[in-house]
Amino acid sequence: MNLVEVPPDLRAREVSALDVPLAVGQRDEVGLHVRSSPGGTQLALLGDAQPGEPLAVIIPLDDMAHDRLQAIERFIRSIHRQHLPDPRLTAAQRRRLGHMLQCLDGREEQASHFEVATALFGRRLVSDADWHDSAFRYQTYRLVRDGLRMVERDYRQLLRARRRLS
Repeated sequence: MNLVEVPPDLRAREVSALDVPLAVGQRDEVGLHVRSSPGGTQLALLGDAQPGEPLAVIIPLDDMAHDRLQAIERFIRSIHRQHLPDPRLTAAQRRRLGHMLQCLDGREEQASHFEVATALFGRRLVSDADWHDSAFRYQTYRLVRDGLRMVERDYRQLLRARRRLS
């Protein structure tokens, strides 16, 4: 989320900054990059904007503007301790993404597909004798394949909201 200092002509009479705890961040040519707490939202304080001063959100008017507005609403609700779930992923999709990451971690550690499947699904379900024709074998291969694809290029699709076709 991109934040800037509220321009003086847009300030209300009683301007106060949101009291949001921020994790220490890094400054680069864009600005100061921090994480909010609660929620862990990534924030970029652009230019000379500083934590603790009145801030405004910049929303580029592009094909992701709707998604950004939803993220802003979730951020504001998190500040006020009103949790609003992120509708972009279902619980099953979150679980599958977690499995994909576990598969990639296993691959990084040079674990075999069998070892990864055993770690994911349990030794009781994944048997050495049935491994060659096991549904868990094929599922593990798909998780690795899709995880690699996500890392290579498709991860940004996670940021896009699912929209109903009408």
